[in-house]
Amino acid sequence: MNKYKRTNFMNTQEVDGNIEMDMAQTYWDLFKIKRPISFDTIYRSDLQRPDLFSYRVYSRIDWWWIISKVNHIDDWWNDVEIGQDIIVPNERDIEDYYLAMKNRRGNE
Repeated sequence: MNKYKRTNFMNTQEVDGNIEMDMAQTYWDLFKIKRPISFDTIYRSDLQRPDLFSYRVYSRIDWWWIISKVNHIDDWWNDVEIGQDIIVPNERDIEDYYLAMKNRRGNE
């Protein structure tokens, strides 16, 4: 476990007595890119702050892990560079993913 007592979004582990579920690992097969994607450039302010990048492109901080997963970014401290262009999935595809995940979880 890292020094911040947070799990890597790619893992499932116990943190402070709670099991943190990895939605990316468990339900990622439900994510489908059906609409045109866009690209955005990494700026200095985005380095080590995937939440701020997510906010800049979606006006919400909680979709950083989807951006990471689509772009195969495991480590925002070492895997991204200023000037790098990364894929930004369409917001509707992300909403479809959450709906599909909710439906699957309801059927389990």
